[in-house]
Parts: sequence; C-alpha cells; structure tokens
Amino acid sequence: MTDLPLAHLGETLYRSGYTEPRLRQFWGGPTSEALLRNNAAPAIHHCARTLADQSSTAADRTMASAALLFHFHRTAPVAQARALLGESFDTATEAGLITVDDDEVTAPFALTPYELPVGVPRGFRPGDENLYLVADHGTLTTPDVLDGEFVLGLGGAGRTLVSITPRDHVGLAADIGTGCGIQALLLARHSERVIATDISRRALRLAELSAGLNGVTTIEFRHGSLLEPLHEPVDLLVSNPPFVITPRSTDTTFEYRDGGMTGDRLVRELFTRIPENLTPGGRSVCLGNWEAASGTDEGPETWVDDADTSVFVIEREALDPIAYAETWIRDGGIPRASTAWNDAVAAWLDDFATRAVDEVVFGYVLMAKSDNDVPTIGTEDPAIGDVTSDVDRGPSGTAEGVFKTRVRVTSAPANNPHGLAEFLTTIIAIRSWLAAAGPEEIAATAFTRSPDLVEHRHFVPGAPEPNSITLEQGIGFGQVFDLDTALAGFVSVADGTLTLRQTAGALAQLLEVDPTALEDQLVAQVRALCAAGALLPDSGSVGSSTTGTSAE
Repeated sequence: MTDLPLAHLGETLYRSGYTEPRLRQFWGGPTSEALLRNNAAPAIHHCARTLADQSSTAADRTMASAALLFHFHRTAPVAQARALLGESFDTATEAGLITVDDDEVTAPFALTPYELPVGVPRGFRPGDENLYLVADHGTLTTPDVLDGEFVLGLGGAGRTLVSITPRDHVGLAADIGTGCGIQALLLARHSERVIATDISRRALRLAELSAGLNGVTTIEFRHGSLLEPLHEPVDLLVSNPPFVITPRSTDTTFEYRDGGMTGDRLVRELFTRIPENLTPGGRSVCLGNWEAASGTDEGPETWVDDADTSVFVIEREALDPIAYAETWIRDGGIPRASTAWNDAVAAWLDDFATRAVDEVVFGYVLMAKSDNDVPTIGTEDPAIGDVTSDVDRGPSGTAEGVFKTRVRVTSAPANNPHGLAEFLTTIIAIRSWLAAAGPEEIAATAFTRSPDLVEHRHFVPGAPEPNSITLEQGIGFGQVFDLDTALAGFVSVADGTLTLRQTAGALAQLLEVDPTALEDQLVAQVRALCAAGALLPDSGSVGSSTTGTSAE
C-alpha cells in the first residue's frame, strides 16, 4: 500500500498542467465551445492527433494523456499512465480512481479540473486557484442512458450557484445535496466548518474523494435527505437540490436531479424549512424549479411564512411543459424519436396536465434572516447593479426590514468585476431598507447614481427632442430602464448632495409642474431604481433603517 495522501495525486496533476485554463489553451476556443455543447469529438480528436504527432511537446503530450484518461473515459497504456501520475499511480489505484487490466488503465470516474471564479477566496500556494472534482462520466462521453445513481459533475446549474453564493467568512456553512462536492469545497475556502449532506451514499463517497484530492479536511459528510442530517443552525446554507420535476410514472429516478416527489413538492419542503436552520443573520442561496399553474400567481416567496426572514426570488427562465420535458429527457441520454423518448414525453405532459401547469420556472431563491444588526451601504460600494424595476413591501407582521418578493429577470449577467454574489448581497441590503422606508423617508434621502450607468437618448432624425430615454446598467444583470424627462433629470444630478425632495423642487420649477405631484412621482420611480441598484441611498439613511442584511 502507498503512504502518499490523496492530495499528492492532486498536486501531481496540477504540476502536469492538467488545469482548466491550460486545457482551454491546449485545444483552443472553438473546441472549448463544442464541449459546452456536450460535443467531445473535437477535443478527443485533438488529443489523439497530439499523441500521434512525434513533434508534439512533452507538455502537450502529457495534457492529451490526462484529458483522454480522466476527462473522456479513454483507456491508456500502463506505461503512459505511470508516466503521467508518477508516485501517485498506486494512490490513484487504491482510491479507485483508476483500474488496471493487463496493460491498460481506465478511469472509472471523471476527474476534472476547475478554476476558481472571481470572488472565491484563494491562498498563495501554487495550485490554490484550482480544484479537482470526481464524478461519473456522463453523456459527454457515453451514448447510454444514464444510471439512476449517476453522480453529476459540475454543470451549468452548479456554476450558477457558485456565482451567486456570498463569500464572506462564516463559522458554519452547509451544502444540502452536495453531489460531487463542488459547493462544499468552495464553502471550505471561507468557512471554519462545512456540513455536506446527500441522500446518495455514492455521491458522498465521490465528494469525499474530491475533498481528499484537494487536501480539504474541514468538511463533515452526512448521509440523509436534504435538511434531515442538519442538527444545528448554520450561518450560510447553499443548495442545488434535485429540483427537476419528473412524472412519478417513469421507470427511472435520477437521484442527482429528481427527489422522488410529485411536482415541485421537494423544493417547497426545502424552502419552507430553511429559516429554522439559519442562525440570526444567516443567509441561504438555493436554485430550484417550481410550477406556475393556470389562474395562480404563487412562488417560493409565498411558501415561507417566517416573520424574521427575507425571501428574494429571482426568476431566470420559464419553459412551457413541452420544452421542459424535452430538456430533461435529453439530459437523461434518451435518444430523440425513440419509443422511450415518445413515452417519456407523453408521461411528462400527462403529469403537468393533472396540475394545470402552464410553465415551469427556474430561478434563485435567496433568504436572509434578521439579526437586528444595522448594516450600512456606502456610496463607494462597487457591487451595485440591476435586478428589477419593482419592489414589494414586506407583509404585515414581519420584522422591520424584512421583505418577500419575486421578480423575473431573464437578461444575462453583465460584467461584474467583484462577482454576481457581491451585487446580490447589496441588492438584498437595499431592499431591506426599502421595506422599512416610507415615502417621507425616501423623499428626505439623498441618492447617488451607480457609476456603471449609461444613458441613451433616441431621436427621430431631425427631431429636436428625444422620443425615448433609457438607462443601461453595466453590472448586475445589465438591464435597461425607460426614463421620462423628470427621472432622467433626477438621475443626472444624483451625486448624494441633494435629497429627493430638494431635487424634485428644483425640477418642478424647470419643468413648470406641481412640486408635490412630482415628488410623489419621483418617490415611486426612485424606489424602483433603488431596488434595482441603479441608485444608492445615502449610507446614513440606510444605516438607520436596514436590518438583517449586509452589504460587505
């Protein structure tokens, strides 16, 4: 047996150059784009050509060997694998990451590199910007229908959750439904302890391998369904749960995506129980699907009745039942137009029809539990961007500053140099202030426009006045807002010097309108732009009213 720790294998792979940036450089942009479309053929072809070309550099040959073995599920000669892994060959064998059959080596699991994104803390040692993840080989490399116990690697939803998770330091964090362990590994970068739960023992085993490869020892893996293994409140909870809505009549249940419940019941139960599992001041960040039925306007914000917890739901995409069924049947590897495909589509549509489902929504569900502390938002805060053009007041009976609202934002994220999570944290703090601030307080507040804003004036050729004015945000979700003349004037002078009331008075004189009526109009309009992050309230005003959130 080898005495080398599993982390030594990770270090060996890093020294070999098997990293995400190096792979992109190795096979080029178009091939990387093909991989995002689940097409591995160009990358496999490039690797094979590299190994066949005697003029290839040693570094490129090593890269091709690692990618074919671990990324694309191809066999390798024992001598080639030993040259790649060196002293870690036996470590990888004992861990089950490679198997040896005569003169051939196979990797039964995908072992893929991942480059840490903006916002995730990193150290200074070589390789600290990189992680290795262990998961099952999926539809990228096999034409077969996936097994029900399939453990998913890092996909699009997982990357989304990474991007919207706040990264300030916490004592205890939890990753609910950990899968391959990516969220738990990143939480360990800024948490003293991490609890990772999963109903799949196989997923927990692979997640533990991922932790070992990366030398992470602060994660406790617990078996059980969703929140059941969580016996103490946490400061930060994240979850990419098995939210896919699947008809119960289907033969196969994929544990990684389907929790075995009817409709959106699984995410309903998860979201309603999250507040009781948060510490005062705690936050949660989750992804989910939920059904929108005919004649109803219900979303996750209506499921959570905890009076001390704000709930901010951002709807990112909505699919009709046919498109939704196509997406997830294809994800399971079922060939289009096959009997299995046709039967699955029929089962999905029949299931949705029983609940009169019009569409299925994918979105983010962010929660923040009040702690009675008073955060502040400074005008220098760089994380201001757009979320929506409306804001809802919190329901009666909730704590001051608590809000529950749902918005639909389908535009792609803009350039967020400090990360999307930082932007969303700021938006929650602003909305908390707005939930407690009445019209009088807003009128008495000075506002500063976000420095990323760009105003566009659209003219009919030859016309002296614009026929429309729009305001575009450069960060957040990059949304565009329509402005009238008065609101455009307000934004143009919003430098934190004058209160809304003072500005409204000056604009009323210029526009020759009633100052009281204009003030009322601007209060509503500024509230909307402020909720979107286009305008920042004076830090002193926010500090006196906001509870339970942070704008770090």
